[in-house]
Amino acid sequence: MINSVQSTYATQSVNEVQQSRTKAQNIQQDQQSGDKVTISDSAKTLASIGSFFSDMNIPYTPGQSISLDDLKTGLETSTKKFQDDVNVLFLQNDISTDPPVELTTDHSGNVRVKGDHPQKEKIEQLFQDNPDLANDFRGISGLNSLVEAGEEYLGFAKAYEKNPYEAVAKYSHIFNGMNVEQFSMLIGGDASVAKT
Repeated sequence: MINSVQSTYATQSVNEVQQSRTKAQNIQQDQQSGDKVTISDSAKTLASIGSFFSDMNIPYTPGQSISLDDLKTGLETSTKKFQDDVNVLFLQNDISTDPPVELTTDHSGNVRVKGDHPQKEKIEQLFQDNPDLANDFRGISGLNSLVEAGEEYLGFAKAYEKNPYEAVAKYSHIFNGMNVEQFSMLIGGDASVAKT
């Protein structure tokens, strides 16, 4: 009788061990097939920075610096491409650039026509219907602000080398937050230029 209980117990133990192993293998397989990757916020930021610079025609490799000249070149290239795209869009939609069209953004980031252009509503609707073109304009606006900030810093740095007290007095607005004017761009007429 003892032998039969002992052999039954041993059989149950082996079966339980085999079932536990099988269950553990199944869990491990489930975990392996359902791997998930979590991207950190800093990696997402780097990816979006790289995308921004790429969209603005600026070569960018993470870990390398970008010069102010690179930013200026990217701004010029992006502005020229944007103006060409807008001119084509305006021609396709019978929009006159006489008087010139002055583009800007509102507080929500929507592209708006500054002033009283006779086709203002139609132009603003075109930018709503073409979100990639509107994003290009916002990108140029942001890049323009970045270039202006870089130039402002370089002016401060040069002045600081000569006379720190005068430099701080002259560029005190940098330390209080830059008072950035609204970016706008003229399309048409003799003036297809970006301005602030």
